[in-house]
Amino acid sequence: MQKKVLTNINLYETSLSIENSIIRYTFESTGKSKLIKAVEYSRLKTKSGDTIYNLGFGDYNSEDKTISDKENSNNGDMRKVFNTVLSTVPEFFKVFPYFPIFIQGSDSHALFEQECRNSCLKKCQKICKNKNRRIRTYGHFLNKNFKEFSKNYIFFGFNEEEKKFVSYEVKNKYSAILIYKKK
Repeated sequence: MQKKVLTNINLYETSLSIENSIIRYTFESTGKSKLIKAVEYSRLKTKSGDTIYNLGFGDYNSEDKTISDKENSNNGDMRKVFNTVLSTVPEFFKVFPYFPIFIQGSDSHALFEQECRNSCLKKCQKICKNKNRRIRTYGHFLNKNFKEFSKNYIFFGFNEEEKKFVSYEVKNKYSAILIYKKK
């Protein structure tokens, strides 16, 4: 059930489904246990009326067709799962080259820090160490491969201080990323 796209990058085989305005790639994570995961691109309208697609990812519940992006399954195959998620980006752009992809972790929303402090065992003092952890993972990968990815894509990062998207710079931290395919 593996497919290789690039040399030395192991991926899980994905199944594609398109229903209404939702593009979903599902796959089976076979680490410590077998879990169904899903990458979902859902259409959103911006305040200005533009269409973007939100990339969502998590454990998939096939009964109610929902994704839970709150838990960490710690299934022992994080790198392979992450590579599989990222492999869907060029696949998405093959079908929808004119729409940007919006990426923000479920731990980046305004109320996350308070929710985390209510149940977290880490007892962080000033700064919640879990806030923005997921987008930092995407950002770290992008930073590491920015030159290569910039050949085909244009990136913007959400600057919290300015409250707007700005041209992505490797040295900066962002709470969301916007990706456009170059024409």
